Amino acid sequence: MGMLSGYRVLDFCSFVSGPTCTRLLADMGAEVIRIERPDKKKGSGPYCGGERTVDLGLMRGKKSVTLNAKDPEDFAILQKLIKTADVIVENFRPGVTKRMGISYEDVTKIKPDIIYTSISGFGQVSPYKNRGAFDIIAEAMSGFMSITGEKEGKPVRAGASIADIFSGLEAAYGTACMLLNREKTGKGNHLDVAMLDVMFAVCNNPVTQYLNTGIVAQKIGNEHPQDVPWNDFPTADGIFIIASARTNTFVKLCEVLGCEQYIDDPRFCNDDVRLKNKDACHEIVRSYTSKWKTADIIEALNEAGVPCAVINSIDEACRDESILARGMVATVSHKTAGTYQLPGSPMKFSEDPIKLTKGSPILGENNREIFGGLGMSKEEIDALLAKQAKVRTFFKEYALE
Repeated sequence: MGMLSGYRVLDFCSFVSGPTCTRLLADMGAEVIRIERPDKKKGSGPYCGGERTVDLGLMRGKKSVTLNAKDPEDFAILQKLIKTADVIVENFRPGVTKRMGISYEDVTKIKPDIIYTSISGFGQVSPYKNRGAFDIIAEAMSGFMSITGEKEGKPVRAGASIADIFSGLEAAYGTACMLLNREKTGKGNHLDVAMLDVMFAVCNNPVTQYLNTGIVAQKIGNEHPQDVPWNDFPTADGIFIIASARTNTFVKLCEVLGCEQYIDDPRFCNDDVRLKNKDACHEIVRSYTSKWKTADIIEALNEAGVPCAVINSIDEACRDESILARGMVATVSHKTAGTYQLPGSPMKFSEDPIKLTKGSPILGENNREIFGGLGMSKEEIDALLAKQAKVRTFFKEYALE
Protein backbone atom coordinates (compact mmCIF):
# COMPACT_ATOMS: atom_id res chain seq x y z
CA MET A 1 0.00 0.00 0.00
CA GLY A 2 2.85 2.41 0.70
CA MET A 3 3.71 4.73 3.60
CA LEU A 4 1.54 7.56 2.21
CA SER A 5 -1.40 5.26 1.57
CA GLY A 6 -4.68 6.98 2.47
CA TYR A 7 -3.60 10.47 1.43
CA ARG A 8 -5.20 12.02 -1.64
CA VAL A 9 -3.15 14.43 -3.76
CA LEU A 10 -4.57 16.67 -6.48
CA ASP A 11 -1.97 17.31 -9.17
CA PHE A 12 -2.29 20.57 -11.15
CA CYS A 13 1.15 20.20 -12.72
CA SER A 14 2.88 20.13 -16.08
CA PHE A 15 6.42 19.84 -17.43
CA VAL A 16 8.87 18.23 -14.95
CA SER A 17 9.20 19.85 -11.51
CA GLY A 18 5.62 19.44 -10.30
CA PRO A 19 5.13 15.98 -11.82
CA THR A 20 8.41 14.88 -10.18
CA CYS A 21 7.04 15.90 -6.79
CA THR A 22 3.76 14.05 -7.28
CA ARG A 23 5.52 11.03 -8.82
CA LEU A 24 7.49 10.63 -5.61
CA LEU A 25 4.31 10.93 -3.53
CA ALA A 26 2.64 8.31 -5.74
CA ASP A 27 5.65 6.00 -5.37
CA MET A 28 5.15 6.22 -1.61
CA GLY A 29 1.53 5.11 -1.94
CA ALA A 30 -0.42 8.38 -2.07
CA GLU A 31 -3.42 8.51 -4.40
CA VAL A 32 -2.34 11.14 -6.91
CA ILE A 33 -5.10 12.47 -9.17
CA ARG A 34 -4.02 14.57 -12.12
CA ILE A 35 -6.48 17.34 -13.03
CA GLU A 36 -6.13 17.70 -16.79
CA ARG A 37 -7.84 19.66 -19.53
CA PRO A 38 -10.12 17.58 -21.76
CA ASP A 39 -8.37 18.80 -24.93
CA LYS A 40 -4.84 18.22 -23.64
CA LYS A 41 -2.38 17.56 -26.43
CA LYS A 42 0.31 14.91 -26.02
CA GLY A 43 3.14 17.19 -27.11
CA SER A 44 6.36 16.22 -28.81
CA GLY A 45 7.90 12.74 -28.77
CA PRO A 46 9.56 10.35 -28.68
CA TYR A 47 6.63 8.00 -28.17
CA CYS A 48 6.16 4.45 -26.97
CA GLY A 49 2.85 2.73 -27.57
CA GLY A 50 1.34 6.07 -28.60
CA GLU A 51 2.37 7.79 -25.35
CA ARG A 52 5.19 10.27 -24.75
CA THR A 53 8.11 8.55 -23.03
CA VAL A 54 8.52 11.53 -20.70
CA ASP A 55 4.91 11.05 -19.53
CA LEU A 56 5.34 7.30 -19.18
CA GLY A 57 8.10 8.01 -16.66
CA LEU A 58 6.82 11.08 -14.81
CA MET A 59 3.15 10.15 -14.53
CA ARG A 60 3.57 6.57 -13.32
CA GLY A 61 1.26 5.39 -10.58
CA LYS A 62 -1.12 8.36 -10.92
CA LYS A 63 -4.77 8.73 -11.88
CA SER A 64 -6.26 11.17 -14.39
CA VAL A 65 -9.54 13.09 -14.48
CA THR A 66 -10.59 15.79 -16.92
CA LEU A 67 -12.27 18.99 -15.76
CA ASN A 68 -12.76 22.40 -17.35
CA ALA A 69 -12.24 24.79 -14.44
CA LYS A 70 -13.68 27.66 -16.50
CA ASP A 71 -16.99 25.81 -16.77
CA PRO A 72 -19.21 26.46 -13.72
CA GLU A 73 -20.48 22.88 -13.56
CA ASP A 74 -16.98 21.44 -13.80
CA PHE A 75 -15.67 23.93 -11.27
CA ALA A 76 -18.36 22.85 -8.79
CA ILE A 77 -17.16 19.26 -9.23
CA LEU A 78 -13.59 20.40 -8.70
CA GLN A 79 -14.57 22.06 -5.43
CA LYS A 80 -16.14 18.81 -4.25
CA LEU A 81 -12.95 16.99 -5.18
CA ILE A 82 -10.85 19.52 -3.25
CA LYS A 83 -12.90 18.76 -0.12
CA THR A 84 -11.71 15.15 -0.33
CA ALA A 85 -8.04 16.04 -0.83
CA ASP A 86 -5.17 16.15 1.63
CA VAL A 87 -2.66 17.78 -0.69
CA ILE A 88 -2.64 20.08 -3.71
CA VAL A 89 0.48 20.48 -5.83
CA GLU A 90 0.71 23.11 -8.58
CA ASN A 91 3.50 24.60 -10.67
CA PHE A 92 1.85 27.53 -12.40
CA ARG A 93 3.34 31.01 -12.44
CA PRO A 94 2.40 32.98 -9.30
CA GLY A 95 -1.04 34.54 -9.66
CA VAL A 96 -2.46 31.95 -12.06
CA THR A 97 -4.18 29.85 -9.40
CA LYS A 98 -5.82 32.99 -8.02
CA ARG A 99 -7.38 33.68 -11.41
CA MET A 100 -8.45 30.05 -11.57
CA GLY A 101 -10.08 30.22 -8.14
CA ILE A 102 -7.85 27.51 -6.65
CA SER A 103 -5.20 29.55 -4.82
CA TYR A 104 -4.16 28.55 -1.31
CA GLU A 105 -6.45 31.22 0.11
CA ASP A 106 -9.35 29.97 -2.03
CA VAL A 107 -8.77 26.33 -1.16
CA THR A 108 -8.53 26.90 2.60
CA LYS A 109 -12.12 28.18 2.52
CA ILE A 110 -13.12 24.74 1.24
CA LYS A 111 -10.53 22.61 3.08
CA PRO A 112 -9.00 24.54 6.02
CA ASP A 113 -6.30 21.97 6.79
CA ILE A 114 -5.13 21.52 3.19
CA ILE A 115 -1.45 20.91 2.48
CA TYR A 116 -0.65 23.10 -0.52
CA THR A 117 2.61 22.98 -2.47
CA SER A 118 3.55 25.57 -5.11
CA ILE A 119 6.55 25.23 -7.41
CA SER A 120 7.59 28.07 -9.71
CA GLY A 121 10.69 29.54 -11.26
CA PHE A 122 11.24 32.32 -8.76
CA GLY A 123 8.69 31.85 -5.98
CA GLN A 124 5.44 33.46 -4.92
CA VAL A 125 7.26 36.50 -3.50
CA SER A 126 10.06 37.68 -5.80
CA PRO A 127 10.83 40.64 -8.06
CA TYR A 128 11.06 38.01 -10.84
CA LYS A 129 7.84 36.16 -10.00
CA ASN A 130 6.12 36.99 -13.31
CA ARG A 131 9.02 35.75 -15.44
CA GLY A 132 8.87 32.45 -17.24
CA ALA A 133 11.36 29.83 -16.16
CA PHE A 134 12.62 26.46 -17.25
CA ASP A 135 15.37 24.24 -15.93
CA ILE A 136 18.15 25.97 -17.87
CA ILE A 137 17.06 29.39 -16.57
CA ALA A 138 17.49 28.30 -12.94
CA GLU A 139 20.79 26.58 -13.73
CA ALA A 140 22.08 29.78 -15.36
CA MET A 141 20.93 32.34 -12.78
CA SER A 142 21.91 30.31 -9.71
CA GLY A 143 25.61 30.19 -10.62
CA PHE A 144 25.45 26.46 -11.31
CA MET A 145 26.24 26.76 -15.01
CA SER A 146 29.24 28.98 -14.30
CA ILE A 147 30.98 26.10 -12.50
CA THR A 148 29.89 23.37 -14.93
CA GLY A 149 32.02 22.51 -17.96
CA GLU A 150 35.65 22.29 -18.99
CA LYS A 151 38.10 24.94 -17.80
CA GLU A 152 38.41 26.68 -21.15
CA GLY A 153 34.94 25.82 -22.40
CA LYS A 154 31.65 27.66 -22.20
CA PRO A 155 29.25 27.18 -19.26
CA VAL A 156 26.95 24.21 -19.82
CA ARG A 157 23.75 22.86 -18.30
CA ALA A 158 23.61 19.45 -16.67
CA GLY A 159 22.78 16.47 -18.88
CA ALA A 160 19.50 15.92 -17.02
CA SER A 161 16.96 18.58 -15.96
CA ILE A 162 18.31 18.78 -12.44
CA ALA A 163 16.71 22.13 -11.54
CA ASP A 164 13.32 20.58 -12.23
CA ILE A 165 14.21 17.30 -10.55
CA PHE A 166 15.77 18.84 -7.43
CA SER A 167 12.83 21.25 -7.12
CA GLY A 168 10.47 18.28 -7.27
CA LEU A 169 12.53 16.47 -4.64
CA GLU A 170 12.50 19.47 -2.30
CA ALA A 171 8.77 19.89 -2.85
CA ALA A 172 8.04 16.22 -2.13
CA TYR A 173 10.18 16.34 1.02
CA GLY A 174 8.45 19.52 2.19
CA THR A 175 5.02 18.08 1.41
CA ALA A 176 5.71 14.96 3.44
CA CYS A 177 6.96 17.12 6.33
CA MET A 178 3.81 19.24 6.21
CA LEU A 179 1.67 16.11 6.33
CA LEU A 180 3.61 14.87 9.34
CA ASN A 181 3.22 18.22 11.07
CA ARG A 182 -0.52 18.24 10.36
CA GLU A 183 -0.78 14.90 12.14
CA LYS A 184 0.66 16.62 15.22
CA THR A 185 -1.02 20.03 15.01
CA GLY A 186 -4.08 19.60 12.82
CA LYS A 187 -2.98 22.61 10.78
CA GLY A 188 -2.51 22.92 7.05
CA ASN A 189 0.37 24.76 5.39
CA HIS A 190 1.57 26.31 2.13
CA LEU A 191 4.99 25.44 0.73
CA ASP A 192 6.56 27.87 -1.76
CA VAL A 193 9.42 26.27 -3.75
CA ALA A 194 11.41 28.38 -6.24
CA MET A 195 13.63 26.64 -8.77
CA LEU A 196 16.20 29.45 -8.52
CA ASP A 197 16.35 29.02 -4.74
CA VAL A 198 16.80 25.27 -5.12
CA MET A 199 19.70 25.55 -7.57
CA PHE A 200 21.35 28.24 -5.45
CA ALA A 201 21.16 25.82 -2.51
CA VAL A 202 22.56 23.04 -4.72
CA CYS A 203 25.66 25.24 -5.05
CA ASN A 204 26.10 25.07 -1.27
CA ASN A 205 29.88 24.56 -1.19
CA PRO A 206 30.93 27.20 -3.76
CA VAL A 207 28.40 29.71 -2.37
CA THR A 208 29.59 29.21 1.20
CA GLN A 209 33.17 29.49 0.01
CA TYR A 210 32.50 32.82 -1.72
CA LEU A 211 30.43 34.33 1.11
CA ASN A 212 33.15 33.60 3.65
CA THR A 213 36.39 33.90 1.69
CA GLY A 214 35.57 35.91 -1.42
CA ILE A 215 36.87 33.09 -3.63
CA VAL A 216 34.71 32.60 -6.74
CA ALA A 217 34.58 28.98 -7.92
CA GLN A 218 35.40 28.32 -11.58
CA LYS A 219 34.76 25.54 -14.08
CA ILE A 220 37.14 22.63 -13.58
CA GLY A 221 35.59 19.92 -15.73
CA ASN A 222 35.79 16.52 -14.03
CA GLU A 223 38.37 17.65 -11.50
CA HIS A 224 37.68 18.23 -7.79
CA PRO A 225 38.39 21.56 -6.08
CA GLN A 226 40.27 19.89 -3.18
CA ASP A 227 41.07 16.26 -4.02
CA VAL A 228 43.84 14.97 -6.34
CA PRO A 229 43.96 12.84 -8.46
CA TRP A 230 40.29 13.19 -9.32
CA ASN A 231 39.45 13.31 -13.01
CA ASP A 232 38.87 11.33 -16.17
CA PHE A 233 41.91 9.41 -17.38
CA PRO A 234 42.73 7.70 -20.67
CA THR A 235 43.25 3.98 -21.15
CA ALA A 236 44.52 2.04 -24.12
CA ASP A 237 40.93 1.49 -25.29
CA GLY A 238 38.87 4.27 -23.72
CA ILE A 239 38.45 6.55 -20.74
CA PHE A 240 37.48 6.11 -17.09
CA ILE A 241 37.21 7.98 -13.77
CA ILE A 242 39.50 7.98 -10.72
CA ALA A 243 38.31 9.66 -7.51
CA SER A 244 41.16 9.67 -4.98
CA ALA A 245 40.21 11.70 -1.94
CA ARG A 246 43.12 11.09 0.47
CA THR A 247 46.85 10.27 0.53
CA ASN A 248 46.29 6.65 1.51
CA THR A 249 44.26 6.17 -1.67
CA PHE A 250 46.96 7.87 -3.73
CA VAL A 251 49.46 5.39 -2.32
CA LYS A 252 47.28 2.45 -3.38
CA LEU A 253 46.86 3.99 -6.82
CA CYS A 254 50.63 4.32 -7.27
CA GLU A 255 51.12 0.72 -6.19
CA VAL A 256 48.62 -0.55 -8.75
CA LEU A 257 50.06 1.59 -11.53
CA GLY A 258 53.63 0.61 -10.67
CA CYS A 259 54.86 4.14 -9.97
CA GLU A 260 55.73 3.84 -6.27
CA GLN A 261 58.53 6.39 -6.74
CA TYR A 262 55.90 9.15 -6.59
CA ILE A 263 54.50 8.15 -3.20
CA ASP A 264 57.17 10.09 -1.28
CA ASP A 265 57.73 12.71 -3.98
CA PRO A 266 57.59 16.11 -2.21
CA ARG A 267 55.14 17.30 -4.86
CA PHE A 268 52.61 14.56 -4.12
CA CYS A 269 53.30 13.17 -0.62
CA ASN A 270 50.25 14.74 1.06
CA ASP A 271 46.86 16.21 0.18
CA ASP A 272 47.95 19.85 0.27
CA VAL A 273 50.98 19.54 -1.99
CA ARG A 274 49.14 17.35 -4.49
CA LEU A 275 46.51 20.06 -4.82
CA LYS A 276 49.22 22.65 -5.52
CA ASN A 277 50.70 20.31 -8.15
CA LYS A 278 47.42 19.02 -9.54
CA ASP A 279 48.31 19.31 -13.23
CA ALA A 280 51.61 17.50 -12.81
CA CYS A 281 49.98 14.74 -10.78
CA HIS A 282 47.23 14.21 -13.32
CA GLU A 283 49.73 14.14 -16.18
CA ILE A 284 51.79 11.44 -14.48
CA VAL A 285 48.73 9.33 -13.72
CA ARG A 286 47.61 9.66 -17.35
CA SER A 287 50.96 8.43 -18.60
CA TYR A 288 50.46 5.19 -16.65
CA THR A 289 46.71 4.59 -17.09
CA SER A 290 47.03 4.96 -20.86
CA LYS A 291 48.94 1.67 -20.98
CA TRP A 292 46.08 -0.32 -19.43
CA LYS A 293 42.87 -1.67 -20.91
CA THR A 294 39.83 -0.13 -19.24
CA ALA A 295 38.41 -3.40 -17.87
CA ASP A 296 41.78 -4.44 -16.44
CA ILE A 297 42.51 -1.19 -14.62
CA ILE A 298 38.98 -0.96 -13.24
CA GLU A 299 39.33 -4.47 -11.81
CA ALA A 300 42.78 -3.79 -10.35
CA LEU A 301 41.84 -0.47 -8.74
CA ASN A 302 38.61 -1.80 -7.28
CA GLU A 303 40.50 -4.71 -5.76
CA ALA A 304 42.96 -2.25 -4.21
CA GLY A 305 40.18 -0.04 -2.84
CA VAL A 306 40.71 2.93 -5.15
CA PRO A 307 37.35 4.51 -6.18
CA CYS A 308 37.04 4.39 -9.96
CA ALA A 309 34.38 3.94 -12.60
CA VAL A 310 33.74 3.30 -16.23
CA ILE A 311 31.76 6.09 -17.91
CA ASN A 312 28.58 4.31 -18.92
CA SER A 313 26.30 5.46 -21.70
CA ILE A 314 22.58 5.34 -20.86
CA ASP A 315 22.15 1.96 -22.55
CA GLU A 316 25.17 0.59 -20.69
CA ALA A 317 23.84 1.95 -17.37
CA CYS A 318 20.56 0.13 -18.01
CA ARG A 319 22.53 -3.12 -18.18
CA ASP A 320 24.77 -2.39 -15.18
CA GLU A 321 25.01 -5.31 -12.76
CA SER A 322 24.29 -3.21 -9.67
CA ILE A 323 21.41 -1.32 -11.29
CA LEU A 324 19.74 -4.60 -12.16
CA ALA A 325 20.53 -6.30 -8.84
CA ARG A 326 18.87 -3.45 -6.92
CA GLY A 327 15.71 -3.49 -8.99
CA MET A 328 16.35 -0.13 -10.59
CA VAL A 329 14.71 -1.19 -13.85
CA ALA A 330 11.01 -1.65 -13.14
CA THR A 331 8.26 -3.02 -15.37
CA VAL A 332 4.82 -1.42 -15.18
CA SER A 333 1.54 -1.74 -17.08
CA HIS A 334 -0.34 0.82 -19.17
CA LYS A 335 -3.92 0.70 -20.36
CA THR A 336 -3.10 1.12 -24.04
CA ALA A 337 0.69 0.87 -24.32
CA GLY A 338 0.83 -2.45 -22.48
CA THR A 339 3.90 -3.13 -20.34
CA TYR A 340 6.95 -0.90 -20.41
CA GLN A 341 10.11 -0.34 -18.39
CA LEU A 342 11.33 2.69 -16.48
CA PRO A 343 13.69 3.58 -13.59
CA GLY A 344 12.72 2.03 -10.28
CA SER A 345 12.68 3.85 -6.97
CA PRO A 346 16.07 4.38 -5.30
CA MET A 347 14.41 4.29 -1.86
CA LYS A 348 14.81 0.78 -0.45
CA PHE A 349 12.85 0.35 2.79
CA SER A 350 13.12 -2.70 5.02
CA GLU A 351 9.38 -2.42 5.72
CA ASP A 352 6.66 -1.40 3.24
CA PRO A 353 8.99 -1.51 0.22
CA ILE A 354 8.02 0.49 -2.84
CA LYS A 355 6.63 -1.72 -5.60
CA LEU A 356 6.10 -0.09 -8.95
CA THR A 357 3.51 -1.86 -11.07
CA LYS A 358 1.22 0.84 -12.46
CA GLY A 359 2.27 3.02 -15.36
CA SER A 360 0.95 6.43 -16.34
CA PRO A 361 -2.78 6.96 -16.88
CA ILE A 362 -4.35 7.81 -20.20
CA LEU A 363 -6.20 11.13 -20.30
CA GLY A 364 -9.35 10.90 -18.16
CA GLU A 365 -8.79 7.24 -17.38
CA ASN A 366 -10.22 7.57 -13.87
CA ASN A 367 -13.12 9.94 -14.55
CA ARG A 368 -15.85 7.47 -13.69
CA GLU A 369 -14.06 6.13 -10.60
CA ILE A 370 -13.32 9.55 -9.09
CA PHE A 371 -16.55 11.31 -10.09
CA GLY A 372 -18.57 8.35 -8.90
CA GLY A 373 -16.78 8.59 -5.57
CA LEU A 374 -18.06 12.15 -5.27
CA GLY A 375 -21.65 10.89 -5.46
CA MET A 376 -22.32 11.58 -9.13
CA SER A 377 -24.68 9.18 -10.89
CA LYS A 378 -23.85 7.32 -14.09
CA GLU A 379 -26.18 9.62 -16.00
CA GLU A 380 -24.51 12.73 -14.59
CA ILE A 381 -21.06 11.40 -15.47
CA ASP A 382 -22.21 10.46 -18.98
CA ALA A 383 -23.53 13.98 -19.52
CA LEU A 384 -20.35 15.55 -18.19
CA LEU A 385 -18.10 13.47 -20.43
CA ALA A 386 -20.29 14.13 -23.46
CA LYS A 387 -20.01 17.86 -22.83
CA GLN A 388 -16.26 17.60 -22.37
CA ALA A 389 -15.95 15.87 -25.71
CA LYS A 390 -17.07 19.13 -27.29
CA VAL A 391 -14.73 21.29 -25.27
CA ARG A 392 -12.00 22.86 -27.37
CA THR A 393 -10.18 24.90 -24.73
CA PHE A 394 -9.28 24.25 -21.12
CA PHE A 395 -7.03 26.40 -18.98
CA LYS A 396 -5.73 27.82 -22.29
CA GLU A 397 -4.97 31.23 -20.87
CA TYR A 398 -3.47 29.66 -17.75
CA ALA A 399 -1.45 26.80 -19.21
CA LEU A 400 2.33 26.88 -19.08
CA GLU A 401 2.72 25.57 -22.61
